[in-house]
Amino acid sequence: MSLDNKTLNKPLIFATGSSIRKDIAKSFGINCDFIKSEVDEELIKLNFQGNKYHELAIQLATEKSLTISDQYKDYYVVGVDQVCCINNEILNKPGNKENAIFSLKKLSGNTHYQNCGMAICLNGKILWQSSAVAELTMKPLSLDQIEEYVELDKPFNCSGSYKFESHGKDLFSNVKGSEYTIQGLDIDQLLDILIEEGIING
Repeated sequence: MSLDNKTLNKPLIFATGSSIRKDIAKSFGINCDFIKSEVDEELIKLNFQGNKYHELAIQLATEKSLTISDQYKDYYVVGVDQVCCINNEILNKPGNKENAIFSLKKLSGNTHYQNCGMAICLNGKILWQSSAVAELTMKPLSLDQIEEYVELDKPFNCSGSYKFESHGKDLFSNVKGSEYTIQGLDIDQLLDILIEEGIING
C-alpha cells in the first residue's frame, strides 16, 4: 500500500482524540479532520454482556462514529476503539503510575489480547463494521523491570499499560497480529474499505 498522500474524494472525519491513531492515519497519507467523541465508554463497558471483547470494541467504535456522524452531515466518520483483555477481564487505560504497574504485573508471563474495533457511519447510519485481534505473550517481568519500564515510557494513556510503538514491544516473547492492531488502528483493513467505497484514492 502506497504511503503517498491520499486524495479525499469525500469528506472524512476520524472520531478519535488519540495521538497514535492520528499519527498512523497521517503516516499512511490520510489527512482529514480528527474530532474526539465524548461517548461514555465506561457505561458501555458496564452494560456489555458476554466476553466476546471484539464485539465490545466494535460497539465502542460504532457509538463514537455515530455520535460524530450525527453532528456532521454528509461526512463519512470513522470510529475506532480498543479493548485489552486477559482472562475475561478488561484492562482499562491506567491513568497513573500505580495502575500501570498493577496492570503490567497481571500481564507479566501471561497471554492477553488487544481487540481493535472499527466502524464507518454516514448521516447517522452504520455503513461498515469490523474488528481485528492481536494475541500477545509478555515475558516474565520482575517488579524492578516493570517499574523501570513504566518510568521509561510513561504509558498512562495506553491500552494494556504499554507503548508497543516505543519500548513496549521489548516486553513480549510472542506476538500474533498486526502492530497496528496492537496500537489501536487496523490501518490495512481500514484503507481497503476507504478505497473500495471511493472515500479516498488508492
